[in-house]
Amino acid sequence: MQLHLLEMTAIGPYAGTERIDFSRLGRAGLFLLEGPTGSGKSTIIDAITFALYGRLAQASADAERIHSHHADPRAVPVVTLVFETQSGLYRVQRTPRFERPKSRGTGTTVQQPSVKLWRLGSVDDLEHGELLSTSIGDCDDEITRAVGLTRDQFVQTVILPQGEFATFLRARSEDKGKLLEKVFGTAFFRRVQDSLIEAGRAAQARRQTAADEIAMAVHAFAVSANLDDERRERLSVLGRSVGSPAAMAGSAGSAAGATVPGRPSLPDELAEVLDELRTRERHAGKASREAIETHRQMADMVGDARLRMQRRERLRQLQQQEHDLGQQAVAFQSLRDEVAAAQQARPVAGAVRTLAASEASLRKAEATVTTALARLDPALRDRGAPALREAATAAREVVGSLSAATALETTLPQRQQEVSRLEREVQALTRSQAETVDELGALPAVVAEHEATLTESRRRAALLDDRTADGERAAARLTASVALAEARRRADTLASAATDALAAVATGERDLTALRTARLEGIAGELGLALVDGAPCPVCGSCEHPVPARPTDGAVTAEVVEQQEQAVVRLRAAGDRAATALVEARSEVAGLTVGAGGLDVDAARAEAQAAAAALAVSVQAAADVETGAARLTALRGRSDELTAVAADLGSRLARTQQALVDLRSRVDDETALVEQARDGHPSVADRRRRLGESARLLDAAVDAIAARDTAATAVADDTAVRDADLAQFGFTDLGAWLAAHRSSEWISEATARIADFETACTRVRAGLSGPELADVQLDALFDDIEQMAALEKAAKKEMETATHEHGSLRDQVARTRRRLTAVIEAVDRNAEVLAETADAVRVGQLVAGGGENQLRLDLANYVLIRRFTEVLTAANTELARFSGGRYSLEHTDARKGNLKSGLGVRVHDMHTNQVREVGTLSGGETFYVSLSLALALAEVVRSESGGVDLGTLFVDEGFGSLDPDVLDDVMHTLEGLREGGRTVGIVSHVSELKARVADRVEVLVRPDRTSTLRVTA
Repeated sequence: MQLHLLEMTAIGPYAGTERIDFSRLGRAGLFLLEGPTGSGKSTIIDAITFALYGRLAQASADAERIHSHHADPRAVPVVTLVFETQSGLYRVQRTPRFERPKSRGTGTTVQQPSVKLWRLGSVDDLEHGELLSTSIGDCDDEITRAVGLTRDQFVQTVILPQGEFATFLRARSEDKGKLLEKVFGTAFFRRVQDSLIEAGRAAQARRQTAADEIAMAVHAFAVSANLDDERRERLSVLGRSVGSPAAMAGSAGSAAGATVPGRPSLPDELAEVLDELRTRERHAGKASREAIETHRQMADMVGDARLRMQRRERLRQLQQQEHDLGQQAVAFQSLRDEVAAAQQARPVAGAVRTLAASEASLRKAEATVTTALARLDPALRDRGAPALREAATAAREVVGSLSAATALETTLPQRQQEVSRLEREVQALTRSQAETVDELGALPAVVAEHEATLTESRRRAALLDDRTADGERAAARLTASVALAEARRRADTLASAATDALAAVATGERDLTALRTARLEGIAGELGLALVDGAPCPVCGSCEHPVPARPTDGAVTAEVVEQQEQAVVRLRAAGDRAATALVEARSEVAGLTVGAGGLDVDAARAEAQAAAAALAVSVQAAADVETGAARLTALRGRSDELTAVAADLGSRLARTQQALVDLRSRVDDETALVEQARDGHPSVADRRRRLGESARLLDAAVDAIAARDTAATAVADDTAVRDADLAQFGFTDLGAWLAAHRSSEWISEATARIADFETACTRVRAGLSGPELADVQLDALFDDIEQMAALEKAAKKEMETATHEHGSLRDQVARTRRRLTAVIEAVDRNAEVLAETADAVRVGQLVAGGGENQLRLDLANYVLIRRFTEVLTAANTELARFSGGRYSLEHTDARKGNLKSGLGVRVHDMHTNQVREVGTLSGGETFYVSLSLALALAEVVRSESGGVDLGTLFVDEGFGSLDPDVLDDVMHTLEGLREGGRTVGIVSHVSELKARVADRVEVLVRPDRTSTLRVTA
């Protein structure tokens, strides 16, 4: 492949359009690509790679970064490349994804990447040709087919990493692997290796989790069955053995049947325990039923005796109540008469209350008149209502005549303040005019200072993109390392929590059993609380309850037992959650180990802090560029602005002074008018207020006199109505009515007491006449009832004990059966996990250099050594040509100390037949040995891609300076690369090469930190 032309606009540091004619540079076969560090030399290689593949030369770089930040935001970033292969002559034009200003309004809009590909007919006519495609996918496929190389292969062959190989020859043994991995591009195999190892670790973690589930399930079974320590240990050993890969491989049938030779089966051992529990539960059930029947018979006998005693006590109570009611009969008859008199007085109460209200209103009206007259002028108090009304009207007329003067008085202070404001404004305008003239004179010096500061900020901001990428990578590793440390601590905590949760379940179940026992012992008191007279007893069926039992202090209730049952359920759920959380935490640790990149928190933090400090310098510089440029533009336009401001200030000062004179004259006239209207008062408003208050007091006195006359008339009318009502309902005077009158509340209460008394009499008579109290045996004695009750109590306790034992065993059998099912399910899951993870574990061990790997070499190093061997073989062909057949390279596996072997290389000197270390090579020898390795790498990659011929190469020579003798060797070697019409570009920092190579592409940095190209051909 031969490059003919590269043209780029708004790319990287190149704000404008730059053009490189490789056809002209290729005539001499050798040219320099030189410029300061960071000026944009690598951007040229990025532009070529981007044009062909839509990606940059560095695999981790984002293609969007190629857009220049120095260019006009409206400029379209574009790269055009003309190249020739065996398939023909092509021109490709590509743009990255970028943002441009919107056509309307503010903000930006995103432009998606685009590409166009033409087939050209001639090198002399590059502007015309056949448009092959504008589809990114189609163009990428066609270019890859035409060039014959993928992007990774192209980068390894078009740029010979001679400098990297020179570093490799001088590097320490422990650094060679990292250098060759970078040069050979074998990082993919390292990533594959890491991924497979991580998959193996995850598989091992799954196996451990499955084995832990078996152990926890077996332990839970043992706790539920309440086994002794010896038997628990035997089950634990069986659980661990049945979960191992060897046991599962040797088992037949179901995974749950997995056994270790010479040991009993785990399911058989667990089933034997469950059968023992079932036998105990059946025996307890039979004993419980027998105890219940015995207690029932005794309870029937005691209940009958107690019912007779209860009836005898009932008869005695009714007879006493009959005697007490007879003694209260006379008092209640007197109360009936008093209620009848109060009922007769009730209709007159309304008239009495109305008259009292009228008399109160009259007294209030007379007091109001007295108060109103006291507030008036003494000369007006004895005058009648008409005279007072005329005085009020005269006062209101004066108030109306003062309205205009009051308004003037209110606004006068505002105009006085306006005079003060205008005086201050005149002073401020005078000062501003002087300050503006001073600032205008000092402006040139300030502009010069800002120009110097802006130039320095632009220089520092050029490194922002590189510093940002470094900071993002370091921050990601720091985040992963911090999270990894926390995840490991959390996993340890969760492992302990899972064990504690299981122990808590066992403790909770023991507490539940104890509470159930305690409740059954106090069940008699609980049943006694629920007994109701007339309702049958749930134990004996009797409706009479003469001496019900009561709970003792500290008795356990059903609610307490239920709360403990719920607590046990929650503890079991917590145990399940703890096991699940442990599995998730271990998976998280495995994932974060990869993200941390092998760094601990301190190392990652140090790396992130260093990157952040470097980024902060560039970020601040970028911010200073924007603010500095804006400030400089503002300063340059400040002179005209200040001149206009000075003129405006003079005009405003003259207008303000005239306005001040006019306002002072108006304020003096208005002040005289206000003084006249005050008439000796503090203010016009105060005078109006006093007159208005006088009118209001006169009106109030007139209204009070009228109200007093109306109230006197009402009292006379209400007195006549009350007297008529007293006569109508038989009362001679008010005193007789007051003697009979009672409140409504008293009448209601007395009536209710009378009704209660009559109801009680009826209830007692009905009780005494009832048939159940006519039993002739009521007076019989029951001396043996206490002995019968004691026997019944003993039978009841035996019944409760037997019932509780049977219930506990029944619950234990059900719980243990569930635990057995859980063990079998855990063993089956373990077998599935072992089968599913077998391949991942085996492959993970192989690529890590363990397990069945007989070489004990991991995958990444194996690939690196194989590629290194191929490159050495091809390098000897180039080295023989460069050295005239004197030198060849030999691969050695010799160790140095404890360092890894496999990447050693020595030089065989054919003239002396001696083998030398590469460290003994001279500067010129090192150059062409490293160049041979770089060419060999390109040849190996080229051969893998079908023998693609590259007509344009770039060599990164990797030296900072060369002495004259070495320079001669270097030039001789480089000139040898031109054989076969090849064009070679030397990316160099060596100033001595400029005198030897006339054709060059120079990267020049402008004062504004943008770059441009100067091509000499």
